[in-house]
Amino acid sequence: MSNNFNKTLYACCFGYVVQAVVNNFLPLLFAYFTSFYGIPFYLISFIVFYNFGLQIIVDCFSANLTLKLGYRKTAILSCAVAMLGLIVVGIVPIFTVNATIIYVAVLISVTLMAIGGGITEVILSPLVEALPLVNKAAKLNFLHSFYCVGHILVVLLATVYFKFIGIDYWFVFSLILAVIPIVGLILFINCPILAPLGDKKPVKKLELFKNKTFILFFIIMIMAGACEQAVAQWISYFAEEGLQVDKATGDLVGALSFAFFMFISRLFFGLKQKQFNVLKALLACSVCMALAIILSAVIPNKWISLILFSISGLFVGIMWPGTYAFAGETFKTGGTVMFAVLALGGDIGCTLGPSFVGLIGEIFSVEIGVFASMIFPIILSILAIILLKKLAKKEAKNIDKNT
Repeated sequence: MSNNFNKTLYACCFGYVVQAVVNNFLPLLFAYFTSFYGIPFYLISFIVFYNFGLQIIVDCFSANLTLKLGYRKTAILSCAVAMLGLIVVGIVPIFTVNATIIYVAVLISVTLMAIGGGITEVILSPLVEALPLVNKAAKLNFLHSFYCVGHILVVLLATVYFKFIGIDYWFVFSLILAVIPIVGLILFINCPILAPLGDKKPVKKLELFKNKTFILFFIIMIMAGACEQAVAQWISYFAEEGLQVDKATGDLVGALSFAFFMFISRLFFGLKQKQFNVLKALLACSVCMALAIILSAVIPNKWISLILFSISGLFVGIMWPGTYAFAGETFKTGGTVMFAVLALGGDIGCTLGPSFVGLIGEIFSVEIGVFASMIFPIILSILAIILLKKLAKKEAKNIDKNT
């Protein structure tokens, strides 16, 4: 096999496209599931909680699985399981329109896709971190920008499909999407793989949490995941129900624009990363996101609120990859275990954020739920300030000295 490590980078980028598809396809159908199948709002909210909650569990085991199977087999496995999830939810509605059976099929599908997505999240960043590439922080942002590419892709394809074929045949679209993880599987079969430096002597998870600086990174990852998914999982529903717009408009103005702004943010930061202090950028973005949500709450026009939510993609875009990149620089031998723990934090946030919005939405409304999510960027900004002060006083300890 040729030592063309760009192939590995591209395979990992496509891996994030796969994860974006499995995370963002079903949320496009939430309003339809409620109106057509009569599935209650609280059960729709549970889908989001269950998806990311299961990914949390997967994160806990993925590092050990990867160390045992190796990166190639683990990456292939993640794509295969994600593919099965899309196939399951695509086949069952062919035979029945019973709401209970459909909902069970969705949960089975989410189970499989969450396993695939959870494994993917753990292995992709350390895979790229291990490659002999120049400016790895930029490469990591480039890598994470492809999650946005996948999000944009699934929204665009869904919009075109639902417009010309019809949303009543959504399950066939799921079968079409199953081609994407198949492509990812093939890419991982044919690319060179290097194990991260830290995997030669894997650090123990409990050792990581003995480092106060790492604990701050972990909590920041929780807030980053919460900021991102609180908006991403509910913005289409907000547009359709709050503005009473049609499905295509809700997805294009809501989910697509949010993902597009995230992509621009990650791509720009990846190209200009050397010119930024990552922590100061995280602080600025968290403050701007909180302001965007606050403004959307006080301005009575819902269209302006939706635009502000979409633009918040600019601010949330660098939170996850920026934290990953800075943690990788700070703890150089953290390896797969460290990235797995950070992914765990991110997925806790991905569960916390949209579930919080769903809970508030059940009591009041989705609009109020999304507005209440301003708490997450506020907390992130406070943590960024604490970490900045800690590093400025040179109190940060290198994990190599503690393990």
